[in-house]
Amino acid sequence: MAPASRTHLPASRISTIMKSSSDVETVSRESTLLMCKAAEFFIKYLATESYNTTNNGKKLDYKNIAEVVHKDDRYEFLRDIMPKKITVREFKRIMAKKLAEEAGDKGSAGSSSEDEDSSSSSSSGDASSSSDSDESGASA
Repeated sequence: MAPASRTHLPASRISTIMKSSSDVETVSRESTLLMCKAAEFFIKYLATESYNTTNNGKKLDYKNIAEVVHKDDRYEFLRDIMPKKITVREFKRIMAKKLAEEAGDKGSAGSSSEDEDSSSSSSSGDASSSSDSDESGASA
């Protein structure tokens, strides 16, 4: 039988992570081993839940884990570091929509005050004309 202190995760790495908190000065060996075991149980639990979501039950992949993370509020803290996979086409569609919304927001925000528009357009016109002359001078 393996000793109780045997873990599958590197205790030194767990200890380093624990010490990275500004509130922690020292970490005992027992607390490090406890955190190792807790992390192992968490990984096992997440993997088991994810495996249960597979259609054929033969293969566990990123998509299964991401699905569990995004459906279960207990894993909300993992959503930023484990996004759902999307295709390049979906990404481009999302980005185009986001850019269109931002352009729409700028257009509606700019029409709220005519004084601001006229002063900003005249100053931006001056800036663009000076940058045009700089560019033409640089290329000549």
